[in-house]
Amino acid sequence: MSRPALIALFAFVAAGCATKADVQSLETSLVEEMSQVRDDQLRLLAQMQTAVDSLDAAEARRASTGQGETARRTRQLEDAISELLEIVSQNNQLLNDVLAQRSASRASPTSPMPGSTNIGEDPSAPGIQGADSATQFYAIALEEFRRGNLETARGALEEFLAQYPGHELAPDAQYHIARTYEDGGDVAMALTEYQRVTELFPNSNRAPTSLWRRGLIEAERGNTAIARRLFTQIESGYPNSPELPLARQELEKLGG
Repeated sequence: MSRPALIALFAFVAAGCATKADVQSLETSLVEEMSQVRDDQLRLLAQMQTAVDSLDAAEARRASTGQGETARRTRQLEDAISELLEIVSQNNQLLNDVLAQRSASRASPTSPMPGSTNIGEDPSAPGIQGADSATQFYAIALEEFRRGNLETARGALEEFLAQYPGHELAPDAQYHIARTYEDGGDVAMALTEYQRVTELFPNSNRAPTSLWRRGLIEAERGNTAIARRLFTQIESGYPNSPELPLARQELEKLGG
């Protein structure tokens, strides 16, 4: 789906012009997305186990060949863990959204679907434009990201933030903007956008994840002092985050 098509669909939903069938279709897409997320979790867990097994063998080879195989395998494992953390977060958010939507739908079976407009209704009336429309549009943008359509996803996520800057999914949108740059190879912009996550949403669960990814990028670029500072921020500011043990491992490798 192109960026213009995404923006048009967003305007269609957010303006309250979506029918019940439109909303149900989007909900079906969201459920399918969750199923794909679960499959990805299983795939990544298998990859992580393979990487762990490889590390043992790599350590023995490194001792005799000195070719640095362990470092490469360790990086592979870190990437798999980082991606798994991302997918777990997405899965939890999507699951909560769908359960909430279905609960509301069952509680009021005869009421109009959120985001739908009956003939004669005022599209600007309270309740027509709401969090449900935002969640639907975010799901569309996320699907584009997962398909690898990075520029389209970025445009949709930026539009989402412009329309819903205070939405509960805003930290996720900003985080994924950074991911589109990182996955596209523009690490300078990725670092800038990850930093915006911690500046704009310091209390979100995306903040420690963004610090983690910034630290990995800086370490990869040879900026050891910066990477150490970023990992230390996780240790001091987010002691209950799942990134904490990973940050400590990186600190040990960096000698700090």
